[in-house]
Amino acid sequence: MTEPLRTPTIPESLISSRLLMLQSKRLILASLERRFRKQPLESLRTRVDLTRQETVHAHERYCLSLLTWGTADTPHYWPVAYGRLVDTADRLSSKLRGVAGDLPYPDRYQAATEVEMLEALAERWRQSIRSSITAFA
Repeated sequence: MTEPLRTPTIPESLISSRLLMLQSKRLILASLERRFRKQPLESLRTRVDLTRQETVHAHERYCLSLLTWGTADTPHYWPVAYGRLVDTADRLSSKLRGVAGDLPYPDRYQAATEVEMLEALAERWRQSIRSSITAFA
C-alpha cells in the first residue's frame, strides 16, 4: 500500500519557490557568462551584470524566507543561519575597527578585544557552516 502524498505547507511552498527562483537565476547566469566568454559583447556584459545582481537578490530573498518560515529541522536552515551570523559579525567587526582609532585609549583596547572576540566567533560559525554542509552532503 502506498502512503498518501503529504501536501506541503504554505511556508514550505514559499521557501521551495524561492529556492527554485534562485536555482533558475544561477542557471541563467552561468549560461550568460559562458556566452560572454565566447563572444565578449558589451550588450552581453550588461546582461551578465544585471543577472548577477538578480541572482544576489534571489539568494537574499531565499535566505530571508528560510530564516523567517523555515525550521531548524531542515538541513538547509543551519548553513543559512550561520551564514547570517558570520555576515553580521563581519560587518560589526569592520565597523569597530573603523572607529577604534578615534576612541580614547581604554575604549580602543576594549574595541580591539571585541573585534578579536567577534572574529573568533565568526570563525567558529564558519566551521559550523562547513560541518553542516558536510553532514548534509
